[in-house]
Amino acid sequence: MKANMSGIRLKNGFLVTDKGIKRDDCLLEDGRIKLPAGKTKGEKTIDIRGKYVVPGFVDIHFHGLNLFDFTLGQFNPQTETFDGSKSAYQQGFEMLTKTLAGFGVTGFYIATFAASLESLKNCYANLADYLEQQKTKTLTGSRLFGGLLEGSFISPDMAGAQDPAFVFKPSIEAFDGIGDKGSIKLTLVGPDSGEPAVKLTKYLTDKGIIVGAGHTNATYNQIVDAVNAGLKYCIHFTNGPTGGSYKPFNRGGAIEAVLQLEQMYAELIADGYHVNPAYIRDIIKRKGFKKIIGITDCMFVAGSSVKRIKIGSVSGIISDDGRYIAVENKKNTLFGSVLTVNRGFENMLNWLTSDMPGIWNKRHPAIDFKKALVAVSQFYSTNPCELVGLKTQGFGRLADGAKADVCILDIAGSPGGYKVTVESTIVDGNIVYSKFS
Repeated sequence: MKANMSGIRLKNGFLVTDKGIKRDDCLLEDGRIKLPAGKTKGEKTIDIRGKYVVPGFVDIHFHGLNLFDFTLGQFNPQTETFDGSKSAYQQGFEMLTKTLAGFGVTGFYIATFAASLESLKNCYANLADYLEQQKTKTLTGSRLFGGLLEGSFISPDMAGAQDPAFVFKPSIEAFDGIGDKGSIKLTLVGPDSGEPAVKLTKYLTDKGIIVGAGHTNATYNQIVDAVNAGLKYCIHFTNGPTGGSYKPFNRGGAIEAVLQLEQMYAELIADGYHVNPAYIRDIIKRKGFKKIIGITDCMFVAGSSVKRIKIGSVSGIISDDGRYIAVENKKNTLFGSVLTVNRGFENMLNWLTSDMPGIWNKRHPAIDFKKALVAVSQFYSTNPCELVGLKTQGFGRLADGAKADVCILDIAGSPGGYKVTVESTIVDGNIVYSKFS
């Protein structure tokens, strides 16, 4: 993939690094960040005075947008059917990489939900083809890093909005039967089944696939066994659903395990509906800034005017204000989300800079803006890259030698009421989105 060889100087901006925020120039050259910014021949200078430069957002849990769904293809609202053809997938992937760049996303993983083996084989075959094409072309949008196999190995009793008819028993044979050609980079394996889940978790970990737990009613002890086999994180923590226990048997449930096991990361959907912001502040306090990963779990109806969907036996209704999708006739159950990363980033920044009551904590004091901004940048850039191993390749950081995947933000307002606007997104040293063009 070719970078902008002439170099781009981002001048007079505030650089958001993992060590703090400083006002300085940032040079992007040969696909890498140069700090301190020296000089390079033929550089293009962009004055971003008063703006913030953050490492590009990486969404590790995303399903679709603008009526394109990764699992099934392009949705036709008139016929309520999906086009799963190769051309539909090719166009869908291209659309996603360009659209997501407008939200500040420089890289993402695309997720399946519980579906037939035929559907899974088709979508991952198309993903494998696209990933191969991506290796040899100049990027004009976000990077597509690979797939997340979410729904296939969940607990059928904790399916939430997913169809339990398409849930497989955890096994190496079931995974290999998908024939993904290496396109699956993350997989959900619910630890509920005990030894079968442990065996599959170890097998996937040995293949370099990152394993998460979700849609689970596993005990604390089952989670520990899975962690010892390679389990790294909890998928959409407290959603899916995620089981817990107030009793001491088996040391509790999944919620207790994720909160207490320091090595585990926790995904959070920060739309204000999936998790009460008061609980989000509680979880952040318990886990710390370095173990929280902000995700969208965005579904294909986002960006469209569609008001009702049905996938398999599960129906969903988009709320009147268009902010969430509820499962029909299933109390307090949501159907993915319509969240975009920039909105999640803004929500997190406002919640952290607000004085807020908790649920388990009496009160969470407002956090200083600079400290909060560094933390939220970690949630949406550094931490996901750390989890999946991209940080060692230079992703997810604003540092000398890191990948030139950044976004420029305008942040206006005051604590608890900030408005975050993505002004430019740069991937591999090339401007792939600008608010002004």
